[in-house]
Amino acid sequence: MPSNNIVNTRTTYEVMFKTATTGTIKTIHMTFPNDFDLSAATRIIEKSGIGSGSLSLSCSISRCDLKYIVSSPVSVPAGTSIRLEIGRIINPDTAGSYKVGISTEAQLILDGPTQSPSFPIKDITGNDVSPNFMIQKILTDEPNGNNLGWNPDGVGTNFVIEDSDIKAPLSNIHISLNTQSSVAGEGGCTVFLIELVAFHFTCSSPPPNHAKLHYLIIKLPAHITASSVSASSSESTPQSNSSSNLESERSHDQIASEFP
Repeated sequence: MPSNNIVNTRTTYEVMFKTATTGTIKTIHMTFPNDFDLSAATRIIEKSGIGSGSLSLSCSISRCDLKYIVSSPVSVPAGTSIRLEIGRIINPDTAGSYKVGISTEAQLILDGPTQSPSFPIKDITGNDVSPNFMIQKILTDEPNGNNLGWNPDGVGTNFVIEDSDIKAPLSNIHISLNTQSSVAGEGGCTVFLIELVAFHFTCSSPPPNHAKLHYLIIKLPAHITASSVSASSSESTPQSNSSSNLESERSHDQIASEFP
């Protein structure tokens, strides 16, 4: 379940389930709809009930399979609770109800696939939120993006981006950003100055050539009511599936600790 269920937000997901079959687990499959951006989900923040491993991603037209591959597989007893906390997952652009499929395997499927309970991805709401409350921007490494200050070359780490949507009062402006490309593991980037029609940011490692810059301009009104992160009570209780050997469990909400 996500720690933040607002659309187009980079957040941390916590996957919890209980095994129903004793067996050696080599791979845990977490199947997301392809509305989610998993390209930066390259590492596990925390885990329990399973050995050390790494993440691998493969996507098709309709879904993405995020695999946790155990480095040294051992037999796991039935009834073992397994928890994986995965960062840098970006929620879909469209509000709605979503599910994640979970299965485990060695060479053959042991448990699942079982769908998680539905969880909502919601728009931000509020009586005085204007249509321009959140503005999503994507700059590419081509002339239009270069002219606005985005020119990644694998060397530079400081950038000044021009944007006419950054207007006074600047105290009400927040910018959330991350860089994305086919290169995994690129450094996080942080905004350190916002001024009229521009913002400055620095990256811990240089973004590579052809990287894209994704950012959100958030114009904070006086009062905002954000949609609840928790699902309805009918979805918050772990459900067993009689047609499957895997129990999906809801996790508690947890604030994401990482930022691009």
